[in-house]
Amino acid sequence: MVKWRFLPFLRLGGSSKSTKQQHRQQQGGSTSSDFIDFDLGLPKERFDRIPFGCTDEIDRCHNLDGLLASDGETCRWPSAELCLSTCGQCPLVEAARRCSSHLHEMDDRMVDAHMDWAAFFHNITSPEMQEKFQHLKGARVLNRETPWVAEFPNYLTHEEADEIVRIANEEGYRIEDEHPKHIRDVNVTNCDSIRCMRQPFVAELYRRASQLLGLHPNNFESMEFIDYGPGQHYSWHADEYSWRYPVRDPAAVTSGPRLLTMFHYLSDVEEGGETAFAGPDATGQTKRLAVKPRKGKVILWANMKDDWSFSEHSAVHSAIPVRKGRKLAGTLWVHASGFRIPELYSGQDCNPRHFYAMQ
Repeated sequence: MVKWRFLPFLRLGGSSKSTKQQHRQQQGGSTSSDFIDFDLGLPKERFDRIPFGCTDEIDRCHNLDGLLASDGETCRWPSAELCLSTCGQCPLVEAARRCSSHLHEMDDRMVDAHMDWAAFFHNITSPEMQEKFQHLKGARVLNRETPWVAEFPNYLTHEEADEIVRIANEEGYRIEDEHPKHIRDVNVTNCDSIRCMRQPFVAELYRRASQLLGLHPNNFESMEFIDYGPGQHYSWHADEYSWRYPVRDPAAVTSGPRLLTMFHYLSDVEEGGETAFAGPDATGQTKRLAVKPRKGKVILWANMKDDWSFSEHSAVHSAIPVRKGRKLAGTLWVHASGFRIPELYSGQDCNPRHFYAMQ
């Protein structure tokens, strides 16, 4: 029996189709006037016939190569995003349209908007985890107070890093234009195309991250691939910016903030290119930490306090300018609850400021 509930920090509101969802696919709306807690007695079925106006984005999902895991039933992410009906995600689509979510999407560790980061980071770097998973060998916590930062020096083999670079090159980089160049100067591309989402090693990255963090891959944003050449950089910034009331991002209303950033180094850098942290520690003093790029290494840090309603100011960081060589990397941002479906299906009505203006 699957139990679906609203997350306690969310409220009902209207719904409208987001620009991204309209770009990806036009969907029909729900005909129900209310959306309440309910049980679905379908432990393994796919919910294809539930009338939520939810359909697969591509044809023949049941026969899509690589969609299902080895058990023949579990859908792999992110390709599951293309087959929402086949993969049983229609209730989540309906919830997103209603500016809400389901309790099962959130880990028990954080249902009360609280996360014990000390316990979390010590667990994922523990000797037990390193013994169990070869790619976690050498894991360690770099900072034993805020900001919580962990390093996994052997997370990717060189061949795996090269495969991610190949995928990124196939997608094609563009000049990042959301910020002025004096703030962020970098070439980027996102893994949100059908081609990229169906790449076998992208599915492996999602599986590996989900296994490490104990969180569902639906909580992840689309992976961003980045390419810093000589002189390129990203000045001091916080990764979490969507949770600032009253101008919260509509998707963040249902998914919560960016709790974690997982940063994959895909190349060695001859000079420069460090990821630097310089926010205040628990005493208010500035504490500096710089992580040198190394091919195959991953670092993970927390963007929010233990009470993850509040940003962790010490997680402010920067990409130091590359002086020699190239810095290739991939970023995976992780939310408290499902993100990709709300990003595609929740609309501006889910913004609290807009919601209250309509009352």
